[in-house]
Amino acid sequence: MRVVYYDHAASQAHQPGFRSGRADRVRFTADGELESEQPVPIAPNSLHALEGHGILAALGRLPLAVGPLAPGRDALLRPRALDDASRILYRADRDTYGAVHEFVVHECEVPERVQYRIVIDNREYQRTLARLQYLVTLASREGFAVRLRL
Repeated sequence: MRVVYYDHAASQAHQPGFRSGRADRVRFTADGELESEQPVPIAPNSLHALEGHGILAALGRLPLAVGPLAPGRDALLRPRALDDASRILYRADRDTYGAVHEFVVHECEVPERVQYRIVIDNREYQRTLARLQYLVTLASREGFAVRLRL
């Protein structure tokens, strides 16, 4: 089996086997269009940390206007779910601060067996958590929803 690690030094380049995403607060305009504001990019490091720590699964159990919360899909957290989403993100911050984590991101067997792994850059992950906490809190106060694009 060949193991491929995420290369943090090449984080701006697309690396096969690793995903990125984004979150933004959204609202519907008077003519029913979806308008988004304040996009928060979610780098592969943070996306796979959120997934590995079970944060995405916890967010996916909240009431969604659009979903499910899954790779390659958009999910829309309803305004009434944002207080719970905020609690999940703050708990994630406390539970993962200062530790080293490594996750298997993906495994495939065609044409050869390859395992994609990532050692989490905790500083970058904590910054992303802070941005997501701010986005969710602001959206909750203003009655917006939050779209997660993973």
